[in-house]
Amino acid sequence: MKASVGFLLVICFLVSLTGCGITQHGAGGKTADRIIGLWEVKAIHNSDESGYKVTPQGMFKMVFPDGQFMNFMSTEEGAIITVDGTYRLEGDLYTEAIVHSFNKSQVGKDNPLQIKLSHENFMYLRWFQPIDEFGVVQNRWVEEIWQRVRIEDLEVSNVDLRQELRTLLDNDEVVKKVIDRVIQ
Repeated sequence: MKASVGFLLVICFLVSLTGCGITQHGAGGKTADRIIGLWEVKAIHNSDESGYKVTPQGMFKMVFPDGQFMNFMSTEEGAIITVDGTYRLEGDLYTEAIVHSFNKSQVGKDNPLQIKLSHENFMYLRWFQPIDEFGVVQNRWVEEIWQRVRIEDLEVSNVDLRQELRTLLDNDEVVKKVIDRVIQ
C-alpha cells in the first residue's frame, strides 16, 4: 500500500513538472507548434543600413519541441554551431536564453526577439544588437526573414519566397538577388 501511494505521488510530481514545462515553453499555443523545425535565413536588414541584404547560404536555426534551439552554419570546412540555448514564447515575443555563442557578449543573457509567422513557411525575427560578434558596438535593430526548410519542389519554394519578399520589399532587384542566390 505504501509503495502504491509513493508511486502515485511520484507520477503526480512528474505530471506537474511536465505541465510546468509545457506552460513555460508552450505559451502561445498554435504559434509555439508552428515555430518547431528547421529554418534558413534568407534576408537580413540592419537598421543602420538601407534595405534588406542577401545573406550567405547555409545559415540555419533549429527549434526543438523541448524548448531548445540551435543556430548553425555550413562552411567549406564543415558545419559550426554559432549559438544555442533554450527559448520561451510569450505572445509575439520569442526569447532565447543563450548558453553558448561565438559572440561572447551574449553568453548567459536573454535575447528577446519580436516574432511574426507568415503562412506556414516564413518567420520574421526582429532583435536589438548592442554589440556584434567582433566586440564592435552596433546599437541597431536587426530584422531577419527565415524560410522553413522542407522536402519539396525547389521551384515551388522559390515562388513562395518571391511572393513573400514582394510583400515586404519595393525593390524588385533585391528580390531577384535573393531568389538567384537560392537557386544557385
